[in-house]
Amino acid sequence: MVARTVAIDDPGALLSLLPGRLSPDLVSTWVRRGEGLVGWGRALEFRAGGPGRFAKAQAWWRSVVDRAVVRDDLRLPGTGPVAFGSISFSPDSPAGAVLVVPEVLVGQRGSRWWLTTIGVDSHLPSTLTPAASMPPTPPQDVAFADGALSGGQWSAVVARAVERISAGEMDKVVLARDLAVDARSAIDPRWLLHRLAERYDNTWVFAVDGLVGATPEMLVKLEKGLVTSRVLAGTIRRTGDDEHDLALAASLARSSKDLEEHEYAVRSVAQALAPHCSSINVPESPF
Repeated sequence: MVARTVAIDDPGALLSLLPGRLSPDLVSTWVRRGEGLVGWGRALEFRAGGPGRFAKAQAWWRSVVDRAVVRDDLRLPGTGPVAFGSISFSPDSPAGAVLVVPEVLVGQRGSRWWLTTIGVDSHLPSTLTPAASMPPTPPQDVAFADGALSGGQWSAVVARAVERISAGEMDKVVLARDLAVDARSAIDPRWLLHRLAERYDNTWVFAVDGLVGATPEMLVKLEKGLVTSRVLAGTIRRTGDDEHDLALAASLARSSKDLEEHEYAVRSVAQALAPHCSSINVPESPF
């Protein structure tokens, strides 16, 4: 693998640089409040499944980087070769683990912008400057339908979870329900990314191998030996009225239910990180 990173002038909003008519699995993003990375194409990929999927992905990436030829003029976090990954929560999931190395990456960190091109067999892709493309169009004739569970089945699942909590069988459970969404034509992943960034501006908007979403949490960030984790529990909808939203935030901060839920999340992450850190600073209350 050959990777070349050069500084570039401000080309505009990162998400607007993604080319149109790309298959969703060729779009890679990690953007928050305008900063981060966007990429397209696929120079390399790796897939694995089962209980050893994390170790296999790590070993593959290390072998790739060890043999790579890297020319990096900036040497910032996010420059040089970058892999975007998606790893299933369950070892039994058919999704398994995937790592994707895009052919072209554009990144922003503060006032610094860069372009990275990645190729194999000493050949870099010909796209050396990000090109403007047609803006994304919204999907047409969108229809929603039940996924694995109907509305009634979902209500029954929630009721059963509440019963088990009341009986002391569990302290916390995270439930999720899928919905099937169909449109008349292919849904442009850029449209989804733009909408997520607009509606949830405090989240990391991501895309990798066809998986598109936004998260307010940073599970693990490692930079210069310092590990940071940002976990959240307890949410409340914004109203658009700043004064009223502050009052809602205060009520959320006093909620015993939400404070307890947050404590579970913080404790689980702290316990997972402890064996790998020389010291840990865990805030006593949410902030």
